[in-house]
Amino acid sequence: MRIPAPPTRRLIENLVSNYGYVGFLALIPIVVVPWYLHLLGSSGWSSVALCLTLQGVLFSLDMMLGPLMLRDVARASTGATWTYRRFLRIYAGTSAVVFATGLIALTIIADYRQTRSEPISADTLWALRLALLQFLFQFANNAAIGYWNGLERQRFANLRLAMFTLAKHACALTALLLWQASADTYMAAFALVSAIEFALNYRHVRRESADAPVATPPERRHDVRGFAAAALLGLVTAQIDRGYLALALPGQEYGLYYLIGIPMLTLFSLQMPIQRAYLPRLMTASSPHRVAADILKVSVLLIAVPSLLLAAFPQLALTLWLHDAELAAKGASTFRLLMLAVTMNVVFAPVRLLLLNWHRNGMIGTLNALVLSVQIVLLIWLTPRFGMIAGAAAWLASGLIPLVYTPAIWRTLVRTNTSKEPTGA
Repeated sequence: MRIPAPPTRRLIENLVSNYGYVGFLALIPIVVVPWYLHLLGSSGWSSVALCLTLQGVLFSLDMMLGPLMLRDVARASTGATWTYRRFLRIYAGTSAVVFATGLIALTIIADYRQTRSEPISADTLWALRLALLQFLFQFANNAAIGYWNGLERQRFANLRLAMFTLAKHACALTALLLWQASADTYMAAFALVSAIEFALNYRHVRRESADAPVATPPERRHDVRGFAAAALLGLVTAQIDRGYLALALPGQEYGLYYLIGIPMLTLFSLQMPIQRAYLPRLMTASSPHRVAADILKVSVLLIAVPSLLLAAFPQLALTLWLHDAELAAKGASTFRLLMLAVTMNVVFAPVRLLLLNWHRNGMIGTLNALVLSVQIVLLIWLTPRFGMIAGAAAWLASGLIPLVYTPAIWRTLVRTNTSKEPTGA
């Protein structure tokens, strides 16, 4: 019988485990990408990069489901098994629709390119199909990972993720060496191991929950739809700068903007281990605002303070990273604004979790819609005058607008919800 760890120790273990997995994911490409480049060549690797870009966009859909599943599993107690089954249907159904839609879209695009004398190579086309197949299994697998994360078994979930990640790369390298060095071989290996991962994790959850009572709490389909719509708006606010500037800026200027945005996105990603560790506790706490305050303290220490230091010395930071004084000088002002945007978003993040906790999907959606509207205006107005600084201004809007409302939202939520149970949006 598993003896649960003391609450504080379990929290620290989960936090360390989450950051350990982030570090593992950052280290893996450094080790294996040179091998892939050597085996595939520049042409084959460009096809793989296209597949990875497609998957990156598709996997961002988990922003619409992941936080909800952590919340509902953490609260479920005897209904955790039912919650897993419910979200498995949602994850699997979503991935099946995306898979089928993607295959149809690829067929249409391939036919169109064929008539334009710019055909997609057979290797690339099959690699993209296999990338969609991997997504089919990998996205559905998020139900098992969300189940373990919601039960605060994040060390176990991260170990399984790391184990299967290593298996995917080992299988891909073996196939490339012994079979055929092509993009479709690479993606076939990843799709195969992802299917095995889904099957084994599904079996493991079923075996764990075989003797557990299966309560059926009232289903909140409207809550899932409401949060998904609000989160989709948030996803657009995080992508609109690159989408617009990629079309509006000269290639070299956009390339610099994309480059100096990498540290910002890295710092943003460091919020997830913190939120994943604390979210189950916030969702079950009698005083969630106190847990949110703890999240704020940790986030400020680990993310906001480094961001402010980089904002204080942007040209020095870029010079040390890029080893190019001219590029550092060109990007310094934009980089400073991006780092300030990170700080603002970090301060608002715990309030967003409180809104999730109390099912305030309408408020989340309203804020995201307001941010998106302001971003569109700023990008259209500022890009012709200031170039890539317009993208940083759009990110500032995404942090500043919610931050302005933070004190009022915080007081309202704490005053109206600390003495009662969460209610539907």
